Amino acid sequence: MRLLIVFLLALNSFWLQSQTYSYRTITNNQMMVKGKVGEYPITLYMEYQGFCEYEREYTGWYKYDSSTQSIPIQVYFSTYPENEEFIIYAKYDGDFQLEIDEDYSCHPVNYDEKFYGDSDDGIFNNMSWNKKGSSQVWEVTFEEDVASKFWDLGEYDTYLTVDDNLVLDFGTMGFEYVYEVHIEGFKEVHDITHMLITVIEPSKPGGNGRGMCGAGDEIYLLYLRLDKQNKLLFSDSEKIQSCYEHMEESPVMYDTKFPERGFKRVK
Repeated sequence: MRLLIVFLLALNSFWLQSQTYSYRTITNNQMMVKGKVGEYPITLYMEYQGFCEYEREYTGWYKYDSSTQSIPIQVYFSTYPENEEFIIYAKYDGDFQLEIDEDYSCHPVNYDEKFYGDSDDGIFNNMSWNKKGSSQVWEVTFEEDVASKFWDLGEYDTYLTVDDNLVLDFGTMGFEYVYEVHIEGFKEVHDITHMLITVIEPSKPGGNGRGMCGAGDEIYLLYLRLDKQNKLLFSDSEKIQSCYEHMEESPVMYDTKFPERGFKRVK
């Protein structure tokens, strides 16, 4: 009987250690909306690509719903617009030639059509369409809240995973901008899995290297308890490194060999 108990305990320990804890980031990069150029219904598709200098870059296409041909588009827009004109450039062959001016503003120098409006009015509001070389201007309207969808592009959620299954959204614990996760240690004690994790967030989300701590990081230590179904039972966290704050020594003490002890604040 004693040998059986030892065997079962060893089997349970092996099962826990055989689980793979990691993380996965799921990014919202795409949107498709309906609208009109003048009286003509259109479909517009846009995809977030990253940054060009300090501006976000988007590509995609739009098409008239009566047509089977799509027209490539390109957009560059600041995360922090100030009296900035919002322009969607369209080019029939998609061969955009990029120019970056002395203010690090990116824009194509060649295009065939453009949708444009003033960011003061709210992007995608009061927009117009014009074909290059033509004096004809048409009003552009959209059927839904395109601006909210646009600002959500490039946003992401980061999850704790077990054997590649999503277990926990770090955003629910207030860490909405986590882009890197390190599993420092985990152990099961009395059917409870204890975990020590470090998560890394940008000091200035969307800063892209601009301004104070635009390229800095904030690092937090998390102590989690999960049940047998990997449901969260308890969480605690403490910032252990910051671009904004000088920390001469760690504000916590912990031992990754004994994650069940959590961490102890030393100040």
